[in-house]
Amino acid sequence: MKRNIIAKGLIALGAVALLPACSSDYLNLTPEANFSDKDALSTVENIQLAVNGICLSMNTQYQSTNWNQYNGESYVNTICNDAIGQDYISGLFQGMFNSETIKGLNWDNADLLLMVIPWDYCYGLIQQANKILDVVDSAEGTDEMRAWVKAQTLTLRAHAYTKLLMFYAPRWEDSDGGEKYCLVYRTTGAIKNAPLATMNQILDLIYSDLNTALDLFDKAGNNARIGKWGVDKSIALGTFARAALIKNDWATAQKMAHDARQGYQVMDNNTYLSGFYAENNDFMWNSTAEDSEIYYWSWGSHYAANGQYTKNWGVGGGAIDFDLFNQLDENDIRRMTFFTPDKIAYMQKVGKQYNPGKLDASAFWNAGLVNPASYLTVNEGPTARDKNDREKPFGLYNVAVYFFRHYLENVFKGNLSEIDNQGFSCYYTVGSEGKINVGPGRNADLVVTPIGAQIKFFSYAPYGTGHYPYMRASEMVLAEAEAAYHNGDENTAKACLNEINGKRIPGYTCTSTGEDLFNEIKLCRRIELWGEGQNWSDFKRWNMPINRRAWIADDATSGNWTPEISGEVLPDANYGWRFTVPNSESNYNPMVDRTLLPR
Repeated sequence: MKRNIIAKGLIALGAVALLPACSSDYLNLTPEANFSDKDALSTVENIQLAVNGICLSMNTQYQSTNWNQYNGESYVNTICNDAIGQDYISGLFQGMFNSETIKGLNWDNADLLLMVIPWDYCYGLIQQANKILDVVDSAEGTDEMRAWVKAQTLTLRAHAYTKLLMFYAPRWEDSDGGEKYCLVYRTTGAIKNAPLATMNQILDLIYSDLNTALDLFDKAGNNARIGKWGVDKSIALGTFARAALIKNDWATAQKMAHDARQGYQVMDNNTYLSGFYAENNDFMWNSTAEDSEIYYWSWGSHYAANGQYTKNWGVGGGAIDFDLFNQLDENDIRRMTFFTPDKIAYMQKVGKQYNPGKLDASAFWNAGLVNPASYLTVNEGPTARDKNDREKPFGLYNVAVYFFRHYLENVFKGNLSEIDNQGFSCYYTVGSEGKINVGPGRNADLVVTPIGAQIKFFSYAPYGTGHYPYMRASEMVLAEAEAAYHNGDENTAKACLNEINGKRIPGYTCTSTGEDLFNEIKLCRRIELWGEGQNWSDFKRWNMPINRRAWIADDATSGNWTPEISGEVLPDANYGWRFTVPNSESNYNPMVDRTLLPR
């Protein structure tokens, strides 16, 4: 019983609630239990429970008075990375933030929630890790167990600092050799004021933490993580690769990415088409699917194709940018995971009855079938011929329902019983009533469904839980490819592309060289890791502008962004796409000197 109480208390230590944007409570990490930190962390066995708590806090319910609740790592990846990027269109994000924020026009606002979320979340992880590192060397236990818990903790701290660099640091080439200031440097659990540090100081800490962690993992004997929601040596190597990419340290990035993915395997196509909610051998690090603390605030409830809020709010799920989609090989199996203009012809081949309006791809730009005032949804268009105007187009609604049903029944490789959310499995509900008949006694109603809607991500019903990937072997293959290219090792870069695209595109063999090879690596990374929290930060690293092309009625050459959030974001915007250090830090830490930051 006592051990169970301690376990719960230590997990509470790892489940720190986020704070309002105007406080520094993320530094207050007192365990919610009837024992002191000293007692709780007096043995390495108990410290391991605290490490588990940090890992669980990456997938827990966080509270903010400014924006109700959200869920850790996956939400930071989606809201603060993908949704402000080029390739991922989020109706939910559009509903939460105004067009200025989405277009990056008001990022000087140090109270802007977009600026606050990653700072508070990551420093919460760092402070938890620091509390452990303060005491682990004096805790009772074997040397092997001490090495194991310390290695995990250093890896988690390095991960949090690496993620902060993605958002708040300049691009390496804009950093004056790493001497630009960007983050607060904290290496102790004591709640103290701390000054801003340079990019080099933070990178030196990350590299030191990870080198030490790798050495300690080797000394830790046969210890193994409790699940893939924890960390081990492979995650330390993968985090090292990510940090090295930020620094343009190509030699380190290539080696670390290669070593990190050993023992894992790029998923085959059947796994890719299985909904990304279950663990597999491509997933190196992922969230737990436990629903006891998450419920409807899980990532999948908001962003999966069968999520509860995708159904009820009608703005979740996410959609792909057509300009990215149109660059894909026509045989690429990843094309199947989006509702795009080519699906009209596809369903016509499946059966003419699935395209009753005899539409072609231009229907995706018909204002009578797509509502530009409501996330470019197709669920408001007519489903039958107008008796008074027989030339009036109809049936894009029908094509969408039939395509999603066809996908579930013929393409999807996951377990349908696991994702059925009381008759809602993929953007449409099935019941005794509905606009379209899809079988005896079965009728379908489409919820708000944007053009380009994704069906890559599903979740376990009913709470939208799943093993959201924090790190994949495929990501490491692509990191190795990018680094190898910059190292002049084009043969390795090509082999890495073959390892992924060779699975996704029948008959694929990489023959590109030079800049064309680099462009192919970038394209593969954009589509393979779509929706996994990499897009905006990749564009930042690549110094590439974002160009969201607006949807224009009757213009099939136009894009699929609503006009109010369309437009170009140049690489020099926001001082090189740097998030602003939030007031939640500087209001309570007088050692933060904002004059050191570019403004």
